[in-house]
Amino acid sequence: MARQWIIAMVVVLAASTAAQAAGVRAVVDRNRVVVGESIALQITIDGGDGEIDLSGITGFKVHSRGSTSSFQMINGRASRKMIYNYVLAPQQEGHLTIPAIPVAIGGKIHRTAPFRIAVSAQPPAESGRRDVYVTATVSEAAPWTGQQIIYTFRFFNAVQVADAKFQPPAFTGFNAEELEDRNSQRTLINGREFIVTDVTFILVPLTPGELTIEPAILHVGLMQRSRRSRPFSGMDAFFGRGEMVTRMLQTDPLTVNVRPLPPAPPGTSFSGLVGQFEIEASLNKTDARVGDSTTLAVTVSGTGNIMDAPVPDIPVPAQFKSYADNPEEAIQKGAQGYSGSRTFRTALVPVQPGEYRIGPIGLTFFDIGSGQYQEIGTAAFDVTVAPSAAAMTDLEVLRGASPQPPSLKKQVEFTGRDILPLKEDLAAIESRKSLSPLWFAILLAIPALGFALAGAIMQMAKQEDSPERIMADRAKDALKMASSSQCSDEDFLSALYRALVAAILGKQGTMGTSLTWSEAQQQLLSLGWHAKEADDAAQLLETVESFNYSGQALDQPKRADLLDRTRKTVRRLSR
Repeated sequence: MARQWIIAMVVVLAASTAAQAAGVRAVVDRNRVVVGESIALQITIDGGDGEIDLSGITGFKVHSRGSTSSFQMINGRASRKMIYNYVLAPQQEGHLTIPAIPVAIGGKIHRTAPFRIAVSAQPPAESGRRDVYVTATVSEAAPWTGQQIIYTFRFFNAVQVADAKFQPPAFTGFNAEELEDRNSQRTLINGREFIVTDVTFILVPLTPGELTIEPAILHVGLMQRSRRSRPFSGMDAFFGRGEMVTRMLQTDPLTVNVRPLPPAPPGTSFSGLVGQFEIEASLNKTDARVGDSTTLAVTVSGTGNIMDAPVPDIPVPAQFKSYADNPEEAIQKGAQGYSGSRTFRTALVPVQPGEYRIGPIGLTFFDIGSGQYQEIGTAAFDVTVAPSAAAMTDLEVLRGASPQPPSLKKQVEFTGRDILPLKEDLAAIESRKSLSPLWFAILLAIPALGFALAGAIMQMAKQEDSPERIMADRAKDALKMASSSQCSDEDFLSALYRALVAAILGKQGTMGTSLTWSEAQQQLLSLGWHAKEADDAAQLLETVESFNYSGQALDQPKRADLLDRTRKTVRRLSR
């Protein structure tokens, strides 16, 4: 009978272990949301990896936010879990359901519990009741083909945000370029202050027809007051009270109806420019001689696709040779799109004298204001070309003979002495004392030592500013504070936590102020620590957090033990 009881207990324990080894669960951060916001979905797999099938989720746009793993050993029993994070953006109002999500583990299908999500309409933007929201607009909903329009994405926030990641639309069917400056300003909406950040793109539609601009997406972290107890929450004075909640905001899609350009009038040569433009020309001189050069400068300026302005057709007489230079551009990007000018310079060299006319120079562009083609042009230039002055060089120049040409010779004069006096006998030669090899070596080594010392000083200065050095100093200061006998239990635990976090992050070469015990364990494993040692250090961090969270009093032996273990861990990390 006892044997049967033992067998039954073994079977029950094995079933319990298998359930823990292959358990799955799903949680969401909230079950009420408005259109345009998002919810966070977290799926946890205990005991191993699995394949998650999200194809059954409808009514939401699903975005993966990566995965994390953790390893834990308690009383000799090892456990491992995988956590998969997703962001779900509802696409419609109403009561939506996240169905039971199948997860394949070792050939067996496990399912999570289903959720019901209440999705309500957004309150009007002018109400000021939304904490954060985004909008997207275009400056022209029915542009012409080739006409530039402005796409503006705006982010409104009335709460503290962090880690914002913007994902622009693909802008299919457009040439798109973002303006470098992202402007921010404050505004009041129904008495509530918002910070508004603009992201602006210049769009040029390439083909006529109906084009759709997909939603722009913004992943943003919101600092919200914590609604549940968190480990180490007693450290609020140091870390601040609140928690980071990730939200995914997206704009509505926009439809742009692009109109085709009408046919150009017969006999005109369309330049391809769409917008509003002007043309002007100048000639640096209108009186020249054969063989001289005069420069014609033609400038096309305006707003639109100015960068596409072609080389103008200059009606140059056959009696001129022309040499074109590279065009000069002065183009800017601004809130109105592209604007500026292109200047074309041509050197004109007459080869025959006479009276000539250059120009006028015309330009045909499509005016978006009137919806018609416009022909504009410059004034003509009358140029007078005189014969070359080269014949003047053939005139014979007669000179009168000089009765007595001056002598080019100059009497030799005594101007000075040699720099050094001449030595007339061997006795005048004096031998100088030679430099000893030791002094020669010392003088030769001085520049090298100077360079080496300067390099060492620069390296030390660089190390002092490095994250490793800064975090090492933080850990040292925290341990010094914890060693004080006047330190309260709360300050003591806070100092130990800061010392451990600073030492771990400093070893990784990064800056920071907080780590969970599982993150600390992963960091130590990546540094090459043995699994048992990494687990001990992570458990030490968790113990410090637990004591502070529970509010238990620390006796002197426990304080000494925690301080000694922290010192050993920090000392090893500082090697």
